[in-house]
Amino acid sequence: MNGERAVVVGADGGEPSTQAVRWAAAEAVRRHAPLRVVVAYYWRTPVFAVAPAGELAEAARWSADLLVEDIAREMSVAHPEADVRTEVVQGHPAEVLLTAGEDAALLVLGTRGRHATVGAVLGSVSQQVAVHARCPVVVVRGRTDPTGDVIVGVDGSEPSDRALALGFDEARQRGCGLLALRAVETPLVPVPVGAPPLVYDTAEIQRALTEQAVGQVARASERCPDVRWECHGVVGDAADVLVERSQRAQLAVVGSRGHGGFTGLLLGSVGLRLLHRAHCPVMIAHGAQGSDGPV
Repeated sequence: MNGERAVVVGADGGEPSTQAVRWAAAEAVRRHAPLRVVVAYYWRTPVFAVAPAGELAEAARWSADLLVEDIAREMSVAHPEADVRTEVVQGHPAEVLLTAGEDAALLVLGTRGRHATVGAVLGSVSQQVAVHARCPVVVVRGRTDPTGDVIVGVDGSEPSDRALALGFDEARQRGCGLLALRAVETPLVPVPVGAPPLVYDTAEIQRALTEQAVGQVARASERCPDVRWECHGVVGDAADVLVERSQRAQLAVVGSRGHGGFTGLLLGSVGLRLLHRAHCPVMIAHGAQGSDGPV
């Protein structure tokens, strides 16, 4: 397992972070790992401050201390068997969480902060951490009940190998199956005026995509031979495919970058669209490490 490497979760008292803490606690229990709850606090002194800066700092710290006490109390009831550790740190939340994640087994975040703009679907802190973390990151969103399979986006690349390794570990721990998805869009090819349009054999393309993915997934499955798995090749936009399948999944796992349909993941539109739109928690396989160590 993960020894003393903790599942780290950021908390700020908002509903998204509360959901993330509860998800992280269940994950820590599954992994037999400590749960480390990190609350970052900082303040900006307004131009027309109603109190001295020192008092504002004390108030921010006091609020953070109350929050970790509340969380510890809830966890002692919900997961009395868990090793829960709380930490209050002064600093910008993204910087604090990135530092906390340097030696973590997993870093867990809510979709947005307590004071996010109404209607925001992914806060700036969560996005910064999801992009720059050095350990696997989960952004908790959508349905969090433990039903359905783990889905993994694959494309034959090394990052998707790491995503598969994590995906199989998660499926084994959860007692569920794994569905690997490889997606491509049909190319737009110009044709002469008056010529008949190109017609693609979608079924043949999807069969070829599935065959391409099977070898990669079969190799990854050797670490968890008892986990049932399937491969599906799909013609379509990679992000749309993952978002649609996430409706029936308990976790979606993707690499931090890729080739083909997953090019630019987390640096471009595909990863960000998944983080904004998925119907289940999303795991980003940064520096992915399985249960047996680094992959």
